[in-house]
Amino acid sequence: MKRKLIILGSALGIIIIAFMLAGFFASQKEAPKINKPSVAKKTVLTHPVAYEKLNTEIVTYGRVETAQSLDLLSEVSGRMFQGSVKLKEGQSFKKGMLLFYVDDEEIQLNLKSQKSNFLRDLAGILPDLKVDFAENFDTWQEYFNALDLEKSFGELPKVKSNKEKTFLATKGIYSSYYAIKREEVRLGKHRYYAPFNGSFTQVILQSGSFVNEGSNIGKIIRKGVHELKVAVETKDVSWIISNAEVEVYSEETQQSWLGNVARISDYVNQNTQSIDVFIAIRPNGNRIYDGQFLQAAIPSRTITNGMIIPRNAIYNGDEVFIVQDSVLKVKPVKILRLTDENAIFNGLEEGTNLVIEPLIGAYNNMLVEKREQRDIDLELREERESQENGGEIQAVNKVGS
Repeated sequence: MKRKLIILGSALGIIIIAFMLAGFFASQKEAPKINKPSVAKKTVLTHPVAYEKLNTEIVTYGRVETAQSLDLLSEVSGRMFQGSVKLKEGQSFKKGMLLFYVDDEEIQLNLKSQKSNFLRDLAGILPDLKVDFAENFDTWQEYFNALDLEKSFGELPKVKSNKEKTFLATKGIYSSYYAIKREEVRLGKHRYYAPFNGSFTQVILQSGSFVNEGSNIGKIIRKGVHELKVAVETKDVSWIISNAEVEVYSEETQQSWLGNVARISDYVNQNTQSIDVFIAIRPNGNRIYDGQFLQAAIPSRTITNGMIIPRNAIYNGDEVFIVQDSVLKVKPVKILRLTDENAIFNGLEEGTNLVIEPLIGAYNNMLVEKREQRDIDLELREERESQENGGEIQAVNKVGS
């Protein structure tokens, strides 16, 4: 028994001595250094805030419309025939040319019959005029002698007394005269002359067709007078200057024109949900076609104190990031105008380092490193010069070989 106790005590003593020695040697070993992880800084593109006078414009697109188009409607009935030009779509004509006419033989005969009756009635009262109204007889005699059945009757002589007027009225002179003038007007409606230089855009009835009053024969447009109808968002309409000079451009034909803001619609177009603005295009010799698709740059009001930045650098409608002591700060700004790609603002102190690129995951008080636009421009220029020099060296080597 005594022997077991001695063995247990010896084993316990050995264990205690081993722990003590392990602790001693561990205290003699130097503790490893703990390296704190470095904080990664985001690089952001900045530009110093600088305000200037900005001439803004609204770039939009639209189709050319003729400034004047007319529907050809017949005002009388009868057989219709083409005039001095063919009734064909695309056919051009000059101002004053006969476009079409409606057979007028019957109305001409009726008009001559009425004129003959008027001459008979007037000849019958000339003796009475000579006796009762001698002071005006010579005037009536000259008027009677000048009348020609083949020509339009001139105005009646002016009467010199109420008694003379009553005498003429009771003899039916006035009613006969104005019946003739009515028929002359109606006869003139049988022929339609071109009111301007233009062309046919639509022809519905051909020569020889029978037409009634109101029949649509076709449609004509005026040459050399065009308008560009463009859609402008409602938020931009207030920026447009009335009668402002506009540059109109065709990307397809590489041609350009100048024009002016002719008028602005006062209602929203239900198809585009925008306001229609009409630009009168000035002719300059370049051919322009009805229905052609063109681009317009409409100058708008000048901003006296503003700065342009990319629109995607604006957050929450009116906030931007600036860099202050290597830390991002959120600052509110005053938005003066928004376009599809850019924003114009003020409200920051000039010289402030403004972030001009969109940031993902950025937040207030975030550590960053700023990189200004001029640094990027310098790198691009150095890279371009390097490429050009490399190209020259290759060319020299090629020549030498």
